[in-house]
This record gives sequence, C-alpha cells and structure tokens, in this order.
Amino acid sequence: MIQLLAVIAAASVCYSNLESETVRFFLTISVCLRELLVFVLPFLLFSFVAVALSAIPKEGMFFVVGLMAVVSASNFINILISGGVGFFILSGVEPRPMPESRLIFSPFFELNLPIVAETVHALFAGVVVGFLNSLYPNRYVSAVIRLLHDFVLKFMKKFFVPLLPVFVGGFLLKLFSEGKMTGFVEQNTKICIMMCGFLWCYLTLWLLASASFKLPRAIEIFKTTFPAIVTAFSTMSSAAALPLSLAAAEKNTRDKVLADAVMPLTMNFHMVGDTILVPIMALIVMLAFNHPLPSLLNFVMFGVFFVLNKFAGGGVPSGTIMVTVPVLKEYLGFDDTMTAFIIAFYGIIDPIATSGNVAANNFFVVIFQKIRNSVKNKFCSWKTA
Repeated sequence: MIQLLAVIAAASVCYSNLESETVRFFLTISVCLRELLVFVLPFLLFSFVAVALSAIPKEGMFFVVGLMAVVSASNFINILISGGVGFFILSGVEPRPMPESRLIFSPFFELNLPIVAETVHALFAGVVVGFLNSLYPNRYVSAVIRLLHDFVLKFMKKFFVPLLPVFVGGFLLKLFSEGKMTGFVEQNTKICIMMCGFLWCYLTLWLLASASFKLPRAIEIFKTTFPAIVTAFSTMSSAAALPLSLAAAEKNTRDKVLADAVMPLTMNFHMVGDTILVPIMALIVMLAFNHPLPSLLNFVMFGVFFVLNKFAGGGVPSGTIMVTVPVLKEYLGFDDTMTAFIIAFYGIIDPIATSGNVAANNFFVVIFQKIRNSVKNKFCSWKTA
C-alpha cells in the first residue's frame, strides 16, 4: 500500500522532468504486464468460479441465478438513478469539451499474446463446470480445477502483485504526460466534482448498508477494502485489484467460499461506478454537441441494453465504454464525433469509475451475504412451521 501511494505521488511530481523515451519505457513494461494479466484472466475467472461453486453442494443454481438477478437489478436501478441525477446536475451547469492532447505516448512494443477465451466464455464455463461438479462430484475434475486455481493464485500473489507499483507507474506517467489527468478537469471542474461527488456519496450509502448503518463496522469494512480501491484507481483495472478484493471480502464476510464465488462473478458486470458515471457522461456529451436529450423510453432502453452489455465487460481499462458504444449510437443517437469524445472523456474518469466498481463490489458481497442469510432463515422457519 505504501509503495502504491509513493508511486502515485512520484508520478504526479516527476512526470514533467522525464524524457519521452523514459515515459515510453515504463509504459511498455506496464502494457506488457497488462497483456499478461489479460492472458491469465480467463484461467483466473474459470478456476475461481468453478472451485467456489464446486464447494456449494445443491445450492449452485440458486446461488448463481439469485446473484445474477440481484446484480442485474442493481445495475438497472443505478442507471435510472444516474439519469435522474444527471438531468438535475446539468440543469444548472454548462459543460465544455475536453481539449485535444498534444502528446500521445505509445509503448515501444507489445507482446500480442493470444486471447485464450473471452472472459464471458470463461465465466460461463466456470459456472457450468462448478455447478455440475457440485451436483455430481468428481475427484478428478475437482483436482484439475483446484490445481489450476492454485497455479493462477500463485502467479497473482508471487509475480503480478509484487510488480503492481511498476504496473501502476507506467500508466500514470502516460496519463500525466499527455495532460489527460488535468486538462479536462481544469475546464470542467464543477461538473466533475458534482458527478464524482455524487458517486462517492452513493457508495457511502452502500458502505453504511453493508455495515447495517453501524459506524464502527463501516470503518472496519472500508479500512479492509481500501487497498483494493487504491489499486483499482491507479491501474484502472478491476482484475488487478481482484486478489486484494478477494482478501478483503473474505475478511469482511468471514466466508471464503462466498467471497471466492461472488467477487470473480461480479467483477466484470456489476459496475456501480460505470452505471452511475457513464449515463451522466452521455448526457454531458449530448449537451456539449447540442444534441437533444433522450426521451424517457429511449433512456430506459439504453439502460436495459447497457445492463446486458455488462455481461460482456472485460474488467480492463476502458473496456466498459468500448462495449457500450453500439448502445449509445442506437438509443441516444451518438455520431462518430460524439463517440470519440465520450471515449476520451471516459479515459479521464476511468480511474474513478473503476475504483467505484471495486468499492461497490466489496460492499455488495457483505450485503449479498445478509440477503442470502435472511432468505435462508425465512426458508428454514417456513419448513419448521
């Protein structure tokens, strides 16, 4: 944690004194590490989900279906809330477009590792294998998925996590050097503060709800989750923060099986930060380009398909906005210029959105545990009645 904070501070202070080749050198290392992460991610998702569901006999189907229903409802409600808040904020604020960056830094080379499987396919395979193995246990299948799980976990803990400061540093130097960390905020300070402030006020309600509105418990949960939030902010990757999120979820719930099942499943498609920020950002772009705001029906349809697209998210920087572009064009009337603008806009907000996603999912796992326990208790009371 101290190392990560030191890297953030150093990048913000030293970037202006570094040669462009130095920035590109560190960026190349970060890009290579990100490619390794993306390559390993399908194995990580498959093994964690399969192992977790294999350990939940007879409850696999109900668990997954219940979790997906709760997550989808949460995403949709967040979008509706965001739309309402966006209309309210923009009624008194006139946003201005982001200036063009004069410098664009690119890595010297990329590894171009193959994509073994799409993350959504890996998740589906993990759910199927884990569910079948929970209904019809097979010691050979259990041994294989456990071996893969342990290997991936060792890779993350022994290799990737120790290199997090380097991974973070390269991307931060790029963002600072290109002016993307300051350019837009300088021109749109008020709207950025209001939008991001609302997100964190909203997340505070999630935190209090996870703690049953008990302040000491809320402080304890936040303290445990803070390393994962900082990692997500600095790397713009939920995947990079996953090992820390798993550790925090296990400590906050005192249930390793639940933590290992919920965190990987929700990482890619339960994105509270995105579902709060992206709709407001879309409204800002529409006003900036003198485009009429959407009707209620169009916004609801946008919300429906935005939720469905969460199941195709990759958990990597800017992945959300890329898969959302077709929905923006279809239901909000975005043209190519507006699309390019919102992608650039999201590049600035991505650290805040990703850290919001990770924070909410860490709070969500505690809330989900309460919901699950409540349903179990009611079901047991009905059976004994």
